Amino acid sequence: MNTIALTLPKRVLIGEGVLKQLAEEMKGFSKKGMIITGGNSVKRSGTLNRVLEELAAFDCLVYDQVSCEPTTEMADMARKAAREFGAGFVIGLGGGSAMDVAKTTAGLYGLDESTQACMDLKTFDKKNIPFIGIPTTAGTGSEITLNAVLYSKTTKNKQSIAASWFQAEVALIDSELTISMPAALTAATGMDALTHAIESYTSTVANEVTKAIALEAIEAIGKGLIPACENGEDREARLLMAKGSALAALAFSQTGVGIAHAISHPLGAEFHISHGVANAILLPEAIRFNRVVCEGDYKQIAKALGMEDAEVGIRKWLSLLPIPKTLSQAGYERGHEESILEKTFLSRSLKKNPRQASREDVLMLIEWCEGR
Repeated sequence: MNTIALTLPKRVLIGEGVLKQLAEEMKGFSKKGMIITGGNSVKRSGTLNRVLEELAAFDCLVYDQVSCEPTTEMADMARKAAREFGAGFVIGLGGGSAMDVAKTTAGLYGLDESTQACMDLKTFDKKNIPFIGIPTTAGTGSEITLNAVLYSKTTKNKQSIAASWFQAEVALIDSELTISMPAALTAATGMDALTHAIESYTSTVANEVTKAIALEAIEAIGKGLIPACENGEDREARLLMAKGSALAALAFSQTGVGIAHAISHPLGAEFHISHGVANAILLPEAIRFNRVVCEGDYKQIAKALGMEDAEVGIRKWLSLLPIPKTLSQAGYERGHEESILEKTFLSRSLKKNPRQASREDVLMLIEWCEGR
């Protein structure tokens, strides 16, 4: 058997109510840290207050200057605030945007170079402080992974920055924190998680361990997504989605993803299309493109989802979910093809896709998704 190497967070807790274990999990940490969040939603839901109550024995600075499309400049500002405060740890509280800025802040804490400079260098010194991930959505899996995705004004694209020490010391995945998510956000983040799991399963570097984890994620999402969208108070569905999102992240953090992600990042950068929405629209078309080389994989995926055919079944899901059904509905406009192609072919995700794609293939896939 070939060697299987896995890079994982130090500790992951998944369940309903696990936030109550936060103080216990942070024994031995510095007593001073920063909480990075996206702003109003965690305040309105009471989640921020709950976290602060759990950390009553800690001196915490709340930093809420993160938007839904985080940039390298945003990360620079958060890093500066953390250093000035003298933070000994960073908590990411919220969705993927808060997580990505928090991971970057913790991972690059002791470095003088800008975030963009570190991205350009690819390798940089390990001068980090601990990162703790507490997601309030079920989809991005950013509390699990070792990379952060930020928009770069230099390249006008979303770029990834990664290091093994970006992974969480503790990831607390409490399904209760996702109950207040609106249906549209539940759908978008849930389809992002499903795309993670499916593209991990079909990755060219997948192995029996990652496939088993990805398939478990697919099954959980298959049972939980539609019920969670139909009734946000369905605690069983919320727990299934929290589990599915986390397992999908554990899988794809080892294998990478595929063509849907390779195209979705440029679409987000060009048109500000939500990452989850872009993946939801691209996923069935990616299956359509790939299935000629991995039909057996998609049969296993369909079985895990409780569908006869994964492509057909996911198309039906998309028709039911409260999100745009086509790229045109999501804000895509023709005339940016060269820019999208250039950025797509810079993506490492394309290399992990089971079927190699040409420029013409990518344009064809976008046309399939366009919906005109």
